[in-house]
Amino acid sequence: MRNLFSRAALLATALLLAAAAHGCAPAGAFIPPDDPLVGQEAPLFVFHSVHQRSFPSTNFKGKTLVLIFVRAGQPEVQLLLREMERMSRDPAFAGAQFMAFAPEQDPVTEPFWIGLRNSLPLGLDYTDVASRYGAGSLPLIVVRDYRGTVRLRLGSFVGKDFYPRLAAVRKVIREAEKFRARPRSSSP
Repeated sequence: MRNLFSRAALLATALLLAAAAHGCAPAGAFIPPDDPLVGQEAPLFVFHSVHQRSFPSTNFKGKTLVLIFVRAGQPEVQLLLREMERMSRDPAFAGAQFMAFAPEQDPVTEPFWIGLRNSLPLGLDYTDVASRYGAGSLPLIVVRDYRGTVRLRLGSFVGKDFYPRLAAVRKVIREAEKFRARPRSSSP
């Protein structure tokens, strides 16, 4: 009996080590789904500030850019924006630019933003930026690295998936910032 138990324990240990060697995520960890936009060059766009001044996305060249597409009244949008605002203050993300986007034509965008008391800059989407990033089901977060490559496009920040998805965003921003900050090799 004791020999059978030892064999079972040995087999269980071997299976756990094999799973760990293959990079299996711990139970409950969120892994972003494959996305056709990830790895592609980010679409260029122009947006309005709340003062109706136009700005091109090229203003963010050389920075990690975190775009947060929202619409007033969406589930958990206020919580998402507060969490993203908190993330933007993290010293590890000092080189990243966080920006919320809302539809300019939506009459509740301005009153919603004023009432929110959030320090994230708001881009008013008048050139249909959201559709270029595939923001069909809002809210959606897009992380673009300093070279202009999409690193993450992730939506569905609702319910039990909210915090695991937020952790995935944090991880990708951290990786993009490390990539931006690493020394570049000099070419002769």
